[in-house]
Amino acid sequence: MGSRYRVRASVMLAVLCGWPLAASAAANMDPAAPSEWAQWVRQQVQRLPASRAINAEQEKWLAETRSAGQPLYNPNLNLTYEDSAEVTKTVGLSQTLDWSGKARASRNESTLRLTLAELRGQKARVDLLAQSLQALIAWDAAQARLQAAREQEQQLSELAALIRRRQQAGDVGQVDASLTLLSVGQAQQSLAAAEALATHAQTRLREVMAIPTPAYTLPQQDLVSADAVAGNPQTRLQANYDVQLAELQLALAEQGVTLADKQRNADPSLGLYVGKEGDDNLWGVDLSLPLKFFNTDKPAYQQAMADSDARRALLEKTRNDIRARLDGARDNLTQQQRRWQHWQQLTQPSLDSSDALLKRVWQQGELTTQNYLQALNQSLEARLAGIALREALQQAWIEWLQQSAQLDEWLNALANP
Repeated sequence: MGSRYRVRASVMLAVLCGWPLAASAAANMDPAAPSEWAQWVRQQVQRLPASRAINAEQEKWLAETRSAGQPLYNPNLNLTYEDSAEVTKTVGLSQTLDWSGKARASRNESTLRLTLAELRGQKARVDLLAQSLQALIAWDAAQARLQAAREQEQQLSELAALIRRRQQAGDVGQVDASLTLLSVGQAQQSLAAAEALATHAQTRLREVMAIPTPAYTLPQQDLVSADAVAGNPQTRLQANYDVQLAELQLALAEQGVTLADKQRNADPSLGLYVGKEGDDNLWGVDLSLPLKFFNTDKPAYQQAMADSDARRALLEKTRNDIRARLDGARDNLTQQQRRWQHWQQLTQPSLDSSDALLKRVWQQGELTTQNYLQALNQSLEARLAGIALREALQQAWIEWLQQSAQLDEWLNALANP
Protein backbone atom coordinates (compact mmCIF):
# COMPACT_ATOMS: atom_id res chain seq x y z
CA MET A 1 0.00 0.00 0.00
CA GLY A 2 1.39 3.42 -0.98
CA SER A 3 2.26 6.07 1.55
CA ARG A 4 -0.72 8.15 0.46
CA TYR A 5 -3.10 5.32 1.30
CA ARG A 6 -1.32 4.62 4.58
CA VAL A 7 -1.85 8.23 5.62
CA ARG A 8 -5.52 8.11 4.67
CA ALA A 9 -6.04 4.83 6.50
CA SER A 10 -4.35 6.18 9.62
CA VAL A 11 -6.48 9.30 9.45
CA MET A 12 -9.60 7.19 9.17
CA LEU A 13 -8.57 5.27 12.26
CA ALA A 14 -8.06 8.54 14.04
CA VAL A 15 -11.44 9.87 13.04
CA LEU A 16 -13.30 6.66 13.78
CA CYS A 17 -11.48 6.09 17.07
CA GLY A 18 -13.01 3.94 19.74
CA TRP A 19 -15.50 5.09 22.35
CA PRO A 20 -16.41 2.82 25.29
CA LEU A 21 -20.03 3.91 25.40
CA ALA A 22 -20.53 3.25 21.70
CA ALA A 23 -18.98 -0.17 22.14
CA SER A 24 -21.26 -1.09 24.99
CA ALA A 25 -24.26 0.36 23.16
CA ALA A 26 -23.70 -2.12 20.35
CA ALA A 27 -22.59 -5.02 22.51
CA ASN A 28 -24.58 -7.51 20.46
CA MET A 29 -22.87 -6.47 17.23
CA ASP A 30 -19.66 -7.92 15.89
CA PRO A 31 -16.63 -5.65 16.04
CA ALA A 32 -14.88 -5.36 12.72
CA ALA A 33 -11.47 -4.46 11.42
CA PRO A 34 -11.45 -1.28 9.34
CA SER A 35 -11.09 -3.32 6.12
CA GLU A 36 -14.08 -5.54 6.95
CA TRP A 37 -16.20 -2.54 7.86
CA ALA A 38 -15.26 -0.70 4.66
CA GLN A 39 -16.02 -3.76 2.53
CA TRP A 40 -19.41 -4.14 4.18
CA VAL A 41 -20.25 -0.45 3.65
CA ARG A 42 -19.28 -0.60 0.00
CA GLN A 43 -21.26 -3.79 -0.65
CA GLN A 44 -24.31 -2.51 1.23
CA VAL A 45 -24.34 0.76 -0.72
CA GLN A 46 -23.98 -1.08 -4.02
CA ARG A 47 -27.04 -3.22 -3.20
CA LEU A 48 -29.27 -0.25 -2.43
CA PRO A 49 -32.24 0.50 -4.71
CA ALA A 50 -30.94 4.06 -4.94
CA SER A 51 -27.65 2.73 -6.32
CA ARG A 52 -29.48 0.67 -8.93
CA ALA A 53 -31.53 3.74 -9.85
CA ILE A 54 -28.31 5.71 -10.36
CA ASN A 55 -26.96 2.99 -12.65
CA ALA A 56 -30.20 2.93 -14.65
CA GLU A 57 -30.22 6.73 -14.93
CA GLN A 58 -26.64 6.66 -16.15
CA GLU A 59 -27.51 4.04 -18.77
CA LYS A 60 -30.34 6.30 -19.93
CA TRP A 61 -27.96 9.23 -20.28
CA LEU A 62 -25.50 7.07 -22.19
CA ALA A 63 -28.20 5.77 -24.53
CA GLU A 64 -29.38 9.30 -25.25
CA THR A 65 -25.83 10.33 -25.97
CA ARG A 66 -25.24 7.41 -28.33
CA SER A 67 -28.45 8.33 -30.15
CA ALA A 68 -27.23 11.91 -30.56
CA GLY A 69 -23.97 10.62 -32.04
CA GLN A 70 -25.61 8.81 -34.96
CA PRO A 71 -24.97 10.03 -38.55
CA LEU A 72 -26.94 13.13 -39.48
CA TYR A 73 -28.29 12.08 -42.86
CA ASN A 74 -29.76 8.86 -44.20
CA PRO A 75 -29.90 8.05 -47.91
CA ASN A 76 -33.24 8.46 -49.70
CA LEU A 77 -34.77 5.96 -52.09
CA ASN A 78 -36.59 7.72 -54.96
CA LEU A 79 -39.17 6.07 -57.22
CA THR A 80 -40.90 7.94 -60.06
CA TYR A 81 -43.51 6.97 -62.60
CA GLU A 82 -44.70 9.25 -65.39
CA ASP A 83 -47.38 8.31 -67.92
CA SER A 84 -47.47 10.70 -70.88
CA ALA A 85 -46.64 10.06 -74.55
CA GLU A 86 -44.29 7.45 -73.24
CA VAL A 87 -44.16 5.77 -69.83
CA THR A 88 -41.17 6.83 -67.79
CA LYS A 89 -40.06 4.84 -64.78
CA THR A 90 -36.98 5.57 -62.66
CA VAL A 91 -35.41 4.40 -59.42
CA GLY A 92 -32.65 6.24 -57.65
CA LEU A 93 -30.74 7.00 -54.48
CA SER A 94 -29.91 10.40 -53.04
CA GLN A 95 -27.68 11.37 -50.15
CA THR A 96 -27.18 14.68 -48.41
CA LEU A 97 -23.46 15.40 -48.18
CA ASP A 98 -21.98 16.71 -44.96
CA TRP A 99 -19.64 19.20 -46.57
CA SER A 100 -19.59 21.55 -43.57
CA GLY A 101 -18.44 18.89 -41.04
CA LYS A 102 -21.60 18.79 -38.95
CA ALA A 103 -21.19 15.06 -38.26
CA ARG A 104 -17.66 15.50 -36.91
CA ALA A 105 -18.79 18.31 -34.64
CA SER A 106 -21.75 16.21 -33.51
CA ARG A 107 -19.45 13.25 -32.71
CA ASN A 108 -17.21 15.50 -30.64
CA GLU A 109 -20.27 16.74 -28.78
CA SER A 110 -21.41 13.15 -28.27
CA THR A 111 -18.03 12.23 -26.77
CA LEU A 112 -18.32 15.08 -24.28
CA ARG A 113 -21.84 14.00 -23.40
CA LEU A 114 -20.62 10.45 -22.71
CA THR A 115 -17.98 11.77 -20.33
CA LEU A 116 -20.56 14.03 -18.69
CA ALA A 117 -22.98 11.12 -18.18
CA GLU A 118 -20.27 8.97 -16.58
CA LEU A 119 -19.19 11.82 -14.30
CA ARG A 120 -22.78 12.46 -13.22
CA GLY A 121 -23.10 8.80 -12.26
CA GLN A 122 -19.86 8.91 -10.26
CA LYS A 123 -20.97 12.02 -8.38
CA ALA A 124 -24.38 10.52 -7.60
CA ARG A 125 -22.76 7.35 -6.23
CA VAL A 126 -20.32 9.33 -4.08
CA ASP A 127 -23.17 11.47 -2.73
CA LEU A 128 -25.07 8.30 -1.83
CA LEU A 129 -21.97 6.90 -0.11
CA ALA A 130 -21.54 10.12 1.87
CA GLN A 131 -25.19 10.02 2.98
CA SER A 132 -24.76 6.40 4.08
CA LEU A 133 -21.63 7.15 6.11
CA GLN A 134 -23.26 10.18 7.71
CA ALA A 135 -26.26 8.04 8.68
CA LEU A 136 -23.95 5.39 10.20
CA ILE A 137 -22.09 8.04 12.20
CA ALA A 138 -25.34 9.58 13.46
CA TRP A 139 -26.67 6.13 14.43
CA ASP A 140 -23.48 5.30 16.33
CA ALA A 141 -23.57 8.60 18.22
CA ALA A 142 -27.26 8.19 19.04
CA GLN A 143 -26.57 4.72 20.46
CA ALA A 144 -23.74 6.12 22.58
CA ARG A 145 -26.02 8.87 23.94
CA LEU A 146 -28.73 6.32 24.66
CA GLN A 147 -26.33 4.06 26.52
CA ALA A 148 -25.02 6.98 28.60
CA ALA A 149 -28.56 8.02 29.50
CA ARG A 150 -29.49 4.44 30.44
CA GLU A 151 -26.44 4.09 32.65
CA GLN A 152 -27.21 7.41 34.34
CA GLU A 153 -30.85 6.46 34.91
CA GLN A 154 -29.88 3.08 36.31
CA GLN A 155 -27.24 4.58 38.57
CA LEU A 156 -29.64 7.16 39.96
CA SER A 157 -32.40 4.57 40.43
CA GLU A 158 -30.02 2.41 42.44
CA LEU A 159 -28.99 5.49 44.42
CA ALA A 160 -32.63 6.35 45.10
CA ALA A 161 -33.24 2.83 46.42
CA LEU A 162 -30.16 3.10 48.64
CA ILE A 163 -31.28 6.53 49.90
CA ARG A 164 -34.71 5.16 50.84
CA ARG A 165 -33.14 2.34 52.84
CA ARG A 166 -30.79 4.73 54.60
CA GLN A 167 -33.68 7.14 55.22
CA GLN A 168 -35.63 4.37 56.92
CA ALA A 169 -32.56 3.66 59.01
CA GLY A 170 -32.29 7.34 59.86
CA ASP A 171 -28.94 7.89 58.14
CA VAL A 172 -30.19 10.54 55.66
CA GLY A 173 -32.83 13.21 55.77
CA GLN A 174 -35.87 14.07 53.71
CA VAL A 175 -34.02 16.70 51.68
CA ASP A 176 -31.47 14.19 50.37
CA ALA A 177 -34.25 11.77 49.45
CA SER A 178 -36.22 14.46 47.63
CA LEU A 179 -33.16 15.65 45.68
CA THR A 180 -32.40 12.09 44.63
CA LEU A 181 -35.95 11.47 43.42
CA LEU A 182 -35.86 14.73 41.46
CA SER A 183 -32.63 13.62 39.82
CA VAL A 184 -34.24 10.31 38.88
CA GLY A 185 -37.08 12.21 37.24
CA GLN A 186 -34.62 14.32 35.24
CA ALA A 187 -32.78 11.17 34.22
CA GLN A 188 -36.05 9.70 32.94
CA GLN A 189 -36.59 12.79 30.80
CA SER A 190 -33.03 12.62 29.47
CA LEU A 191 -33.49 8.93 28.69
CA ALA A 192 -36.71 9.64 26.81
CA ALA A 193 -34.95 12.31 24.74
CA ALA A 194 -32.06 9.95 24.00
CA GLU A 195 -34.52 7.23 22.94
CA ALA A 196 -36.23 9.68 20.59
CA LEU A 197 -32.91 10.65 19.03
CA ALA A 198 -31.93 6.99 18.65
CA THR A 199 -35.25 6.26 16.93
CA HIS A 200 -34.73 9.19 14.58
CA ALA A 201 -31.20 8.01 13.75
CA GLN A 202 -32.45 4.48 13.13
CA THR A 203 -35.20 5.81 10.83
CA ARG A 204 -32.64 7.79 8.89
CA LEU A 205 -30.41 4.73 8.61
CA ARG A 206 -33.29 2.69 7.22
CA GLU A 207 -34.10 5.43 4.74
CA VAL A 208 -30.56 5.75 3.44
CA MET A 209 -29.14 2.23 3.77
CA ALA A 210 -32.32 0.12 3.97
CA ILE A 211 -31.22 -1.57 7.22
CA PRO A 212 -32.47 -1.14 10.82
CA THR A 213 -28.99 -1.56 12.32
CA PRO A 214 -25.52 -1.87 10.79
CA ALA A 215 -23.87 -5.27 10.57
CA TYR A 216 -20.71 -3.89 12.18
CA THR A 217 -19.95 -1.06 14.57
CA LEU A 218 -17.66 1.73 13.50
CA PRO A 219 -14.01 0.63 13.67
CA GLN A 220 -12.69 1.02 17.21
CA GLN A 221 -9.06 2.05 17.25
CA ASP A 222 -7.28 4.01 19.96
CA LEU A 223 -5.33 6.04 17.46
CA VAL A 224 -5.51 9.78 16.86
CA SER A 225 -3.65 11.38 13.98
CA ALA A 226 -2.43 14.93 14.49
CA ASP A 227 -2.37 15.70 10.74
CA ALA A 228 -5.71 14.68 9.32
CA VAL A 229 -5.32 17.16 6.46
CA ALA A 230 -1.96 18.17 5.09
CA GLY A 231 -1.16 20.63 2.35
CA ASN A 232 -3.21 23.28 0.60
CA PRO A 233 -6.89 22.36 0.13
CA GLN A 234 -6.86 24.26 -3.18
CA THR A 235 -4.87 21.40 -4.68
CA ARG A 236 -8.09 19.35 -4.48
CA LEU A 237 -10.14 21.98 -6.31
CA GLN A 238 -9.76 20.44 -9.74
CA ALA A 239 -10.79 17.00 -8.46
CA ASN A 240 -14.13 18.24 -7.09
CA TYR A 241 -17.04 16.73 -9.01
CA ASP A 242 -18.97 19.99 -9.25
CA VAL A 243 -15.95 21.73 -10.79
CA GLN A 244 -15.41 18.89 -13.24
CA LEU A 245 -19.08 18.95 -14.22
CA ALA A 246 -19.00 22.72 -14.74
CA GLU A 247 -15.89 22.40 -16.93
CA LEU A 248 -17.48 19.66 -19.01
CA GLN A 249 -20.66 21.66 -19.42
CA LEU A 250 -18.61 24.63 -20.62
CA ALA A 251 -16.75 22.44 -23.11
CA LEU A 252 -20.09 21.06 -24.26
CA ALA A 253 -21.49 24.57 -24.70
CA GLU A 254 -18.44 25.63 -26.69
CA GLN A 255 -18.82 22.57 -28.89
CA GLY A 256 -22.47 23.55 -29.28
CA VAL A 257 -21.30 26.91 -30.67
CA THR A 258 -19.15 25.09 -33.22
CA LEU A 259 -22.05 22.85 -34.21
CA ALA A 260 -24.50 25.76 -34.42
CA ASP A 261 -22.04 27.63 -36.64
CA LYS A 262 -21.83 24.66 -38.99
CA GLN A 263 -25.61 24.34 -38.97
CA ARG A 264 -25.75 27.75 -40.67
CA ASN A 265 -24.12 26.20 -43.75
CA ALA A 266 -26.35 24.43 -46.27
CA ASP A 267 -25.42 20.90 -47.31
CA PRO A 268 -26.10 19.75 -50.87
CA SER A 269 -27.88 16.53 -51.77
CA LEU A 270 -26.57 14.33 -54.59
CA GLY A 271 -28.75 11.76 -56.29
CA LEU A 272 -28.26 9.13 -58.97
CA TYR A 273 -31.15 7.50 -60.81
CA VAL A 274 -31.72 4.98 -63.63
CA GLY A 275 -34.84 3.92 -65.48
CA LYS A 276 -36.61 3.55 -68.76
CA GLU A 277 -38.42 6.02 -70.94
CA GLY A 278 -40.52 3.96 -73.29
CA ASP A 279 -38.13 1.41 -74.71
CA ASP A 280 -35.03 3.52 -74.03
CA ASN A 281 -32.79 3.28 -70.97
CA LEU A 282 -31.97 6.44 -69.10
CA TRP A 283 -29.85 7.58 -66.20
CA GLY A 284 -29.21 10.85 -64.55
CA VAL A 285 -27.66 12.82 -61.74
CA ASP A 286 -29.53 15.19 -59.46
CA LEU A 287 -27.90 17.89 -57.33
CA SER A 288 -29.87 20.12 -55.00
CA LEU A 289 -28.73 22.83 -52.62
CA PRO A 290 -30.98 24.51 -50.02
CA LEU A 291 -30.97 28.28 -50.25
CA LYS A 292 -31.03 29.81 -46.80
CA PHE A 293 -32.79 33.02 -47.65
CA PHE A 294 -35.39 33.02 -44.89
CA ASN A 295 -34.16 30.66 -42.15
CA THR A 296 -30.45 31.34 -41.67
CA ASP A 297 -30.16 29.57 -38.25
CA LYS A 298 -28.57 32.74 -36.86
CA PRO A 299 -30.80 32.80 -33.74
CA ALA A 300 -29.68 29.26 -32.86
CA TYR A 301 -26.05 30.33 -33.20
CA GLN A 302 -26.64 33.37 -31.00
CA GLN A 303 -28.37 31.17 -28.43
CA ALA A 304 -25.38 28.80 -28.40
CA MET A 305 -23.02 31.74 -27.90
CA ALA A 306 -25.11 33.02 -24.98
CA ASP A 307 -25.19 29.57 -23.43
CA SER A 308 -21.40 29.34 -23.73
CA ASP A 309 -20.97 32.70 -21.99
CA ALA A 310 -23.36 31.64 -19.23
CA ARG A 311 -21.51 28.35 -18.71
CA ARG A 312 -18.19 30.19 -18.52
CA ALA A 313 -19.54 32.49 -15.83
CA LEU A 314 -21.08 29.54 -14.01
CA LEU A 315 -17.72 27.76 -14.02
CA GLU A 316 -16.07 30.76 -12.37
CA LYS A 317 -18.83 30.88 -9.75
CA THR A 318 -18.55 27.13 -9.14
CA ARG A 319 -14.80 27.37 -8.64
CA ASN A 320 -15.26 30.22 -6.18
CA ASP A 321 -17.96 28.31 -4.29
CA ILE A 322 -15.90 25.12 -4.11
CA ARG A 323 -12.81 27.04 -2.94
CA ALA A 324 -14.89 28.38 -0.07
CA ARG A 325 -16.30 24.93 0.72
CA LEU A 326 -12.87 23.30 0.66
CA ASP A 327 -11.42 25.94 2.96
CA GLY A 328 -14.41 25.65 5.27
CA ALA A 329 -14.35 21.85 5.32
CA ARG A 330 -10.61 21.77 5.99
CA ASP A 331 -10.79 24.40 8.75
CA ASN A 332 -13.78 22.70 10.38
CA LEU A 333 -12.02 19.32 10.32
CA THR A 334 -8.87 20.79 11.86
CA GLN A 335 -10.85 22.55 14.59
CA GLN A 336 -12.98 19.52 15.40
CA GLN A 337 -9.93 17.29 15.60
CA ARG A 338 -8.24 19.74 17.97
CA ARG A 339 -11.32 19.90 20.21
CA TRP A 340 -11.63 16.10 20.26
CA GLN A 341 -7.96 15.62 21.14
CA HIS A 342 -8.19 18.15 23.96
CA TRP A 343 -11.29 16.42 25.32
CA GLN A 344 -9.52 13.06 25.27
CA GLN A 345 -6.44 14.45 27.00
CA LEU A 346 -8.26 16.46 29.68
CA THR A 347 -11.59 14.77 30.29
CA GLN A 348 -11.37 11.12 29.26
CA PRO A 349 -8.95 10.04 32.04
CA SER A 350 -11.15 11.66 34.69
CA LEU A 351 -14.31 10.02 33.39
CA ASP A 352 -12.84 6.53 33.44
CA SER A 353 -12.75 6.47 37.24
CA SER A 354 -14.96 9.37 38.28
CA ASP A 355 -18.18 7.48 39.02
CA ALA A 356 -16.58 4.92 41.33
CA LEU A 357 -14.55 7.63 43.06
CA LEU A 358 -17.57 9.88 43.60
CA LYS A 359 -19.62 7.05 45.02
CA ARG A 360 -16.85 6.02 47.42
CA VAL A 361 -16.32 9.61 48.62
CA TRP A 362 -20.07 10.07 49.11
CA GLN A 363 -20.40 6.82 51.07
CA GLN A 364 -17.54 7.93 53.30
CA GLY A 365 -19.46 11.12 54.07
CA GLU A 366 -16.90 13.44 52.52
CA LEU A 367 -19.39 14.60 49.87
CA THR A 368 -22.95 15.74 50.42
CA THR A 369 -25.78 14.09 48.50
CA GLN A 370 -26.51 17.35 46.71
CA ASN A 371 -22.89 17.70 45.57
CA TYR A 372 -22.81 14.02 44.62
CA LEU A 373 -25.88 14.39 42.41
CA GLN A 374 -24.44 17.51 40.85
CA ALA A 375 -21.17 15.70 40.13
CA LEU A 376 -23.05 12.82 38.49
CA ASN A 377 -24.88 15.28 36.21
CA GLN A 378 -21.60 16.94 35.31
CA SER A 379 -20.10 13.55 34.53
CA LEU A 380 -23.00 12.76 32.19
CA GLU A 381 -22.69 16.14 30.50
CA ALA A 382 -18.98 15.53 29.98
CA ARG A 383 -19.70 12.13 28.40
CA LEU A 384 -22.34 13.60 26.13
CA ALA A 385 -19.94 16.38 25.18
CA GLY A 386 -17.36 13.78 24.20
CA ILE A 387 -19.91 11.93 22.08
CA ALA A 388 -20.91 15.17 20.37
CA LEU A 389 -17.29 16.11 19.69
CA ARG A 390 -16.52 12.68 18.27
CA GLU A 391 -19.59 12.76 16.02
CA ALA A 392 -18.77 16.29 14.82
CA LEU A 393 -15.23 15.18 13.97
CA GLN A 394 -16.45 12.16 12.02
CA GLN A 395 -19.01 14.21 10.11
CA ALA A 396 -16.35 16.85 9.34
CA TRP A 397 -14.04 14.09 8.06
CA ILE A 398 -16.70 12.75 5.68
CA GLU A 399 -17.51 16.28 4.51
CA TRP A 400 -13.86 16.96 3.73
CA LEU A 401 -13.48 13.71 1.82
CA GLN A 402 -16.63 14.42 -0.16
CA GLN A 403 -15.68 18.00 -1.05
CA SER A 404 -12.14 17.01 -1.99
CA ALA A 405 -13.33 14.03 -4.09
CA GLN A 406 -11.43 11.49 -1.99
CA LEU A 407 -14.32 9.61 -0.37
CA ASP A 408 -14.57 6.70 -2.79
CA GLU A 409 -10.81 6.38 -3.09
CA TRP A 410 -10.41 6.44 0.71
CA LEU A 411 -13.04 3.74 1.25
CA ASN A 412 -11.54 1.50 -1.44
CA ALA A 413 -8.07 1.93 0.02
CA LEU A 414 -9.44 1.10 3.46
CA ALA A 415 -11.25 -1.99 2.15
CA ASN A 416 -8.09 -3.21 0.38
CA PRO A 417 -5.13 -2.31 2.58
